[in-house]
Amino acid sequence: MTMPPESASTITTATVVFQPDGQTISVPTGTRLSRASADANVHIDAPCGDRGICGKCRVHIVGKVSPLSPAESRYLSRQQIAEGWRLSCQTIILGDCTVTVPRTSLQIAVDGAGREIAVKPSVRKIHLEIPPADIVDATSAFSRLKTALQTPNLRAGRAALRSLAFALKSVDGVTAVLAGDELIAVEQGDTTAEQFGLAFDIGTTTVVGALVDLRDGREVAVAASLNEQSRFGADVISRIKLANEDPTGLDRLNERIVAVLNSLITRMVEQADARRDRIYEVTLVGNTCMHHLALGVHPGSLGEAPYVAVVQDAISLPAGEVGLDVLKSARVYFVPIIAGHVGADTVGVILSTGIHHSDDIRLAVDIGTNGESVLGSSTRMVACSTAAGPAFEGTSILHGMRASDGAIQEVRIDDDVTLNVIGGSFPTGICGTGLIDAVAELRLAGLIDENGRLCSREDAPEGTPPALRHRLIQDHGTRAFRLSPQGSMLVTLTQKDIRELQLAKAAIFAGIQILMRELGVTEADLAEIDLAGAFGSYIRPDSARTIGLIPNVPLDRVRSVGNAARVGARLALISSEARAEAEHIARTVEHQELFAREEFMEAFSNAMLFPELPLPDADQLG
Repeated sequence: MTMPPESASTITTATVVFQPDGQTISVPTGTRLSRASADANVHIDAPCGDRGICGKCRVHIVGKVSPLSPAESRYLSRQQIAEGWRLSCQTIILGDCTVTVPRTSLQIAVDGAGREIAVKPSVRKIHLEIPPADIVDATSAFSRLKTALQTPNLRAGRAALRSLAFALKSVDGVTAVLAGDELIAVEQGDTTAEQFGLAFDIGTTTVVGALVDLRDGREVAVAASLNEQSRFGADVISRIKLANEDPTGLDRLNERIVAVLNSLITRMVEQADARRDRIYEVTLVGNTCMHHLALGVHPGSLGEAPYVAVVQDAISLPAGEVGLDVLKSARVYFVPIIAGHVGADTVGVILSTGIHHSDDIRLAVDIGTNGESVLGSSTRMVACSTAAGPAFEGTSILHGMRASDGAIQEVRIDDDVTLNVIGGSFPTGICGTGLIDAVAELRLAGLIDENGRLCSREDAPEGTPPALRHRLIQDHGTRAFRLSPQGSMLVTLTQKDIRELQLAKAAIFAGIQILMRELGVTEADLAEIDLAGAFGSYIRPDSARTIGLIPNVPLDRVRSVGNAARVGARLALISSEARAEAEHIARTVEHQELFAREEFMEAFSNAMLFPELPLPDADQLG
């Protein structure tokens, strides 16, 4: 039906400019800002999936937009509102506007696992001459290549055969690229000096990749990005729900992660001045949900008991089928997973730390939205996953944020507060490591009791320094401790924030206790605790021990191993032996389903408490 002219005239568009990159998009007036940003491919942090319940999608707006919503009044301070800050999920575009999105500068976890292994990738390159055909011997080019390679069982797909036809024109011989008995490509001349692979750790929040020289195993470029699936929610449950409820949900989630991987590939090949068609293999690790979404497999079975994965085995596919912008016939190896909630990232942690070769009992803990723990030795290994929730990522914390510029990442308290802020500027929020530090320091200062109750100004212990007492305030109607200096943006730790941390740390510690009971070991039996992930690089072990996040062992037994999952992915990339180890690990680690164990809830309830003070010195511990 043709629209009457007077109706058509009411349809107007608005121009939205996104700063600091200057991306511009025209949208119909009445469009929600979060939708406009998605259409413009501009990332705005929205951990709650645009439901208006986290207050994290803050942007600065100049222009014509809808009035303030109740959610914005709840999550934004008067100062922020006066300055023009809004929530993108609550703001409707009514006319032209300019939107400034806070720049996110991610910290990449330092690799500290340190395991060395002989470089022997499954991909190899061989420079050779293919004898020309003649009228007497008109054998096919592929047959002559098999003879020259002395590989009678050589297999090849269409892409490799097409490259063979092109490479035959070379007068400098050819270079065959092989993965086992499969021909991946044939290149003109001698290209054996260019042999690259990629290793990715696909996290729920962050994706980190490394471009690796397959000749010696060196990382020649590293890049990280936020996982763009976070537009649909900060946790795996939100993404599983989208896949279940929206017929296009799985495709949208898969497209997002593939786009992130390709963006990182572009950044890394530019850093290293490498060619993407010289990338012959890719290895991927991630939790089971991220594994399935990158593979394009529906994750619905992970969201309900008995939490069964669609596939646990290692999978190798052509890059063209996965959608990665490298050589289309390159192989993409999905590292195997252990169980529905213990994924390939945990396999990577075990592989890189070498727990499976250890004579002593060791514990590895990868702390994040989900906390995966592995306990054992070469004799037996048990693993579990706990839903720690979003506290460590800052989502459920009033002034929480990711570990990016402006985030408080370290807190020290004596007579007053000393902060370490990422980027060195005034604080705008607090990230997970700063949260743990703040609670630990306040616990040691006597301002938080073992139940997690924060003192008020009136009931602070006698002898509390005046500067600390003055920081005990009310924020959003609850007790709070001001972390930021006077005159800067208000950043506090509230009573609710402390409870959120207690829930997160209790889930992880209760899981560790169940694993220790399963193996029949005590804290004295733990030869080492490996802290993995971003927290593995930046968390203070003494703070983790003070709040009861990890067992009470001497601090010299606690080791930060950083992004051990990505190290494991790199080992599987550069070593056929390590890849075989990864597959053995996935088959032999015993998964403990915590909710099937009656004692878990009791352990969780007990772990909500903070340890009694003072903690024993290292020489008093076993």
